[in-house]
Amino acid sequence: MSLLLAIDVGTMSARAGLFDASGRLVSARSHPFELLRPAENHAVYRMDEIWAAVCAAIRAAIADTPGAAAAIAGVAVDATSSIYFEANGGAPLQGDADVVCWMDHRGEREAEEIGASGDHYLDHVGGTVSPEMYLPKILWVKRHTPEAWARVTAVRDLTDEVARRMTGIDRHSVCGLACKFPYLPADPDPWRRDLLATLGLSDLLRRGKLAEPPGLVGQVHGTVSADAAKALGIAPGAPVAIGLIDAEAGALGVAGHGFRDKMNRTLALIGGTSSCYMCWAEDKRYISGVWGPFKDAVFPGYWMHEAGMSISGAALDAVLDQHPASPGKASAAQHAETACDILALLDLEGPAFGARRHIVPDWLGNRAPHGDGAVRALVSGLGLETSPRSFLEHYYATARALALQSRHILEHLNTRGYAIDRACLSGGHTRNPLMVRLYRDALGADLVISHSPEPVLLGTAMVAAVAAGLYPDLFAALDAMAPEQTVHRADPIWAAANDAAYSTYLKLFAVRNEIEAEGRRPASRPSSSAGAF
Repeated sequence: MSLLLAIDVGTMSARAGLFDASGRLVSARSHPFELLRPAENHAVYRMDEIWAAVCAAIRAAIADTPGAAAAIAGVAVDATSSIYFEANGGAPLQGDADVVCWMDHRGEREAEEIGASGDHYLDHVGGTVSPEMYLPKILWVKRHTPEAWARVTAVRDLTDEVARRMTGIDRHSVCGLACKFPYLPADPDPWRRDLLATLGLSDLLRRGKLAEPPGLVGQVHGTVSADAAKALGIAPGAPVAIGLIDAEAGALGVAGHGFRDKMNRTLALIGGTSSCYMCWAEDKRYISGVWGPFKDAVFPGYWMHEAGMSISGAALDAVLDQHPASPGKASAAQHAETACDILALLDLEGPAFGARRHIVPDWLGNRAPHGDGAVRALVSGLGLETSPRSFLEHYYATARALALQSRHILEHLNTRGYAIDRACLSGGHTRNPLMVRLYRDALGADLVISHSPEPVLLGTAMVAAVAAGLYPDLFAALDAMAPEQTVHRADPIWAAANDAAYSTYLKLFAVRNEIEAEGRRPASRPSSSAGAF
């Protein structure tokens, strides 16, 4: 028996899954770790706690499967787009932390500065820089905590740090470099050195192995070391793959058989705490408000685009956590119960339910299609009601807004060379029946659901299979390991209702952007009444 070990480091927990070579899930377990918020807009971790969670999850998955410890043919890691700072003399970040979480927005001003640089790098991130990219975060650390920066010896994508701890080898994945650093793989000199120099960050490339050529996803990073094997509870020597970001792994897990032939028509929609939208093309396309094009980020020779929504599932959590009539704090059970209650009302009342409530769902900026990390949400139809029905209407309006902005992103991609007519859904949103129905009826494309309980882990297992030599490349691994899929087509009545809601959303989106622009004008002018109040 040969097994593939996939590790997914999420926002709040690490998960480990064991798969066979056909893509069948054998075992999956998870272990939590703590997300710290030492200051407003800051979100950090302690790497040792993440590593301990990875070890615990793997040991638990191995314990479920007799003989698995000695049967691992290949290992691969995916993780959120979080960045690790290795430093002498202890953790360099506030809260005794050394990892900056993907959702940390401390670098909003730095992102604006980079966005105003005019550098060619901006062409590959949709024209503006998100504070969720690595460069604004690194720049903030150097400028605001120079003593800590002086102690930093290496900067790594979280995926690469986990792989380093498994193998003892410091190496970077092209996925993390291309998607999150000012690194353009197709250029003769991929690093945007002039930009780094302008920002005072020329010393970044002297930290760790950043200046060395990265590996392609699925190549061998190294093998499991003896020390790591003891910590993980597996035999040493198994190949560990060059890994990838979690959203990209989720895209692999749902892309489906024959993906290469359907590439230009397919959008991978990974809906969780945040949402990511992944697509690939054979040619280079510059798309405003969308990250990319990133060459080689997953499939060698192909260009990837990534759109996103910084807060999606977390917004539904907030409704449960904050509304006065909520039945309880956010949990899988509460989401399922709330979704079922709303679906019953939709079946009873039709499109009239919640029809006057509308939201532009940008609680933590807009990644796509506007590309502005500083804008915020707009809500219409909100009153002082605190009844259970008002809770259900607000939850529904929030969920519908997520689906409508997803449609906005899909249509934006289709104006730039794509012909997307199928959206492959993965992540926690697949377990929310309301979200599934809204995606079916509001996207304007067929909804494709893969029959896999763990699509993100499955995508990572495909990467492990390539490193293990079971398949020659990721396309072959996809064709061999992809699960069966079901295509869901929109209900005509609800599609028409969502068309009307989408029209309202677009109007509010435009008005919100105008309001944001007007609100920033006073901040750009010096006050003539200094000292008032």
